[in-house]
Amino acid sequence: MKLYGSITSPFVRRIRFICSEMGIPFTLVDTMTEAGQKELRDKNPLWKVPYVEIDDVKIWDSHTIIDYLFETKGSGNFRPKAGPHHYGEANLQTAIDQALDNAILIFYLNKEGIKPDAAPYLTKNALRISSILNYIKQELNGNFFFTDGKVGLSEIALYTTLDWIRFRSVLPVEEDPIFAGFLNFHGQNKSWKETAPK
Repeated sequence: MKLYGSITSPFVRRIRFICSEMGIPFTLVDTMTEAGQKELRDKNPLWKVPYVEIDDVKIWDSHTIIDYLFETKGSGNFRPKAGPHHYGEANLQTAIDQALDNAILIFYLNKEGIKPDAAPYLTKNALRISSILNYIKQELNGNFFFTDGKVGLSEIALYTTLDWIRFRSVLPVEEDPIFAGFLNFHGQNKSWKETAPK
């Protein structure tokens, strides 16, 4: 398995975390280098990460990559995708991904000196993040979304999102006691420590 991406990407980190937990070997092609970026653009029309090549299979979406890994390797100790929670978990992932996409936009616009109040669309994006994070807090049952007490795709999505927002100082999520507790609880996991952005 050849994984294209950067150490800082939260979407790539989801794949790296799952591979670490399930003992799936991979080679990381660093797309922050000129050679890695050229190889990515030659192979992936989206020019986005993560992108994987597994034998003849080529996948350029994190959700589809995880689906493929779970279908071919099993779900290990993770909550399986199928079950009564499936659509609830899918909604959580969609909401969390939307918050992350908006946080990434704010981060890059801030780097260019553009503030969220520069246009109504940007203001709406910033407000959308707050709305989603409030919803997420209501859905959490302690450190998990479901009563099975297992880590599933929604917990993985939330951890990578909150940790990236904290790492990039987009929002002070660590000041929220619910999110701070979630980050501290799951952050003790060896694979989260090993895949932390630097």
